[in-house]
Amino acid sequence: MAADVNLELRRDLMHSLGLVIPVAYCLLPKETVLLGMIPIVVVYGGCDLLRLYHKGFRRFFYRFIGNRLLKPREERNLIGSTYFLIGAVLTILLYDKGAAIPALFIVVLADIAASEVGSRWGRHEIFDEKTLEGALAFFLTALAIVSLFYPGPKGWGVGAAFAAAVVETVPLRLDDNLTVSLVAGFVLQMGI
Repeated sequence: MAADVNLELRRDLMHSLGLVIPVAYCLLPKETVLLGMIPIVVVYGGCDLLRLYHKGFRRFFYRFIGNRLLKPREERNLIGSTYFLIGAVLTILLYDKGAAIPALFIVVLADIAASEVGSRWGRHEIFDEKTLEGALAFFLTALAIVSLFYPGPKGWGVGAAFAAAVVETVPLRLDDNLTVSLVAGFVLQMGI
């Protein structure tokens, strides 16, 4: 159990690097953020595809970067951070800044809250490795984020927090690192 919690904490620390994107978007115009992000997504995504389809690159990747932080499903699929970067670019492209920024904070911070609470105190499993406690932590964190960053009506913020929590918790075919910011941003955009 302690080893699982420590591994989850290391994954969450890596996940927290994603905060650079919404913070940068708070400070910089859309075009500047996209100009910096799109090449990163292309290179990062390309390396992830090479990891999947090129045996030599996969050995290099695992030797120097490691596979310990990968979830079992990521060994044969794109890494969650690749989906996160794609989702972040799409969120910035599709939505106004007032909707995109809280959506991006949600996908990072609420996911970390769900992961930490669920792995440490989660007792009521509701879906595969998802707990009621983690889902509530996600929802409450998302609520705090929209109350701080969303300029629109608070009802839309509550709706976005709920929709994002559902998308994060319910097992879908698409990775939640891609879908959470897109769904939250969509609901938030409707209120602007």
